[in-house]
Amino acid sequence: MSSNDHSYDEIIAKIVACSTDLTAVTKTLGPYLNNLNENIFLARAHGQSDPIDALSPEHHSFAYLYFLLYRCKASHGFHPALMEKVWAFVNTCDGEQVRHASEKALSFAEALVKTATESQQPIIAIRPLAIFIQRLQATPGQLTILHPLLAKTCLLAQACKDILPILDNDISDVDPKLTHVNYRDFLLYHYYGGMVYAYQKNFERAVEFFRLAVSAPAEVASAIQIEAYKKMVLTNLLQNGRRAVKSHCQPYSEFASSYEKKANSAASIRSDLDKIKGILVRDRNYGLAKQCVEAFHRRKIQDLTRTYLTLSVEDIATNIGLGSDPEAAKHVEGIIVKMIQAGTIFATISHEHAGGMVSFLDDPNHHDNTITMDMINTQIQKATEITAKFVKMDQTISSMPQFFNKGQQGGSFMPERGFSLEDSDYGMQMGYEAYPDEATSSNPKRQRIKASQRKRDAQAREDEPEEPEEQ
Repeated sequence: MSSNDHSYDEIIAKIVACSTDLTAVTKTLGPYLNNLNENIFLARAHGQSDPIDALSPEHHSFAYLYFLLYRCKASHGFHPALMEKVWAFVNTCDGEQVRHASEKALSFAEALVKTATESQQPIIAIRPLAIFIQRLQATPGQLTILHPLLAKTCLLAQACKDILPILDNDISDVDPKLTHVNYRDFLLYHYYGGMVYAYQKNFERAVEFFRLAVSAPAEVASAIQIEAYKKMVLTNLLQNGRRAVKSHCQPYSEFASSYEKKANSAASIRSDLDKIKGILVRDRNYGLAKQCVEAFHRRKIQDLTRTYLTLSVEDIATNIGLGSDPEAAKHVEGIIVKMIQAGTIFATISHEHAGGMVSFLDDPNHHDNTITMDMINTQIQKATEITAKFVKMDQTISSMPQFFNKGQQGGSFMPERGFSLEDSDYGMQMGYEAYPDEATSSNPKRQRIKASQRKRDAQAREDEPEEPEEQ
């Protein structure tokens, strides 16, 4: 179709006529726009204003998405006029219309992130993407195909503020028919989400997210689950001082076993850490493991509160295995101050004596009031609701095609150690079986789905940032 005035008049008229009826949008407008040349969405009408200005991002969201997608893909850097349209779209678009163009929505989001990353400003894409996800969701707990991309982009930019409200809504709605999410999306979202929480030092939520990835139903463990397991071991040590499960990843399990022996000294823990440093660095988990050593110090201090009423800072440093030199005492005092501020111990520090004396106190809350009972009842109710949601979600995930297709787990379904996707050789080394590629099917729809999956996997293979060290 040529880019003359009559052609654009025809296109705009078609869009406006179909956009009032969702059935017409999906059955008529979608095929019509798919048959147009991409240049149609990039060019301006001859002698007229930009044709996209004749559309409303709110009422013509389905078609508006096509224009923005191809313009973002063709853009080199962020132009104010384009960003103005992006913001208007993500803030006002009709989520129901856009859900019927989910692959285009994903391509638009990927183009937005790519442009931001190439401009060395990945943070620019985060807030529009977060808002767009919330427009797409039918409920706050619904998983979309954009969730993993947002979490990954936040890690790239080391800017997690905008994703936290989304992460804090537990996923309770996984509907492949409506959102086109797949098994891989579920795993990657919880893997990346766990990393975001670990970066924020919210280890309790990090453990939950890694556990969801690890425990997702599967015929064989995918590499994403293996990487999630490694991080779950370390975040469990940080949060609880012990592992949740004992299988796979032998070096991690051995380090955890040593860590759980409370008779061990901090020096012994550091020695065990040094033995597997190469593996941890390779897996990009060394920062988490170093934080485990600091958490070990805090737990040893908590143990002392159960035995002693007062101790000098120097004695505490010696007891937890840091030695008795002034620098060690100064470091320990800093740990104690932070623990008091966080409410993990109750104590006071006096400097009337040389080096300082620490007096350990009882918890002022006896937990025998109505506030505590209300809190317990609330948590019981929440646990009951979550259990019911997880049962439903487990059934949905188990019915996804990727769950039954081991080839997805042995080939392009693998994350690079620590973060991204690895090649299929790693999968074969891990003993995963390979199955024939579904793209060989004569079913054109299956071929399109498979081609789209390969594109998404290729995007996920991009280099990822090193996991954050202790702050």
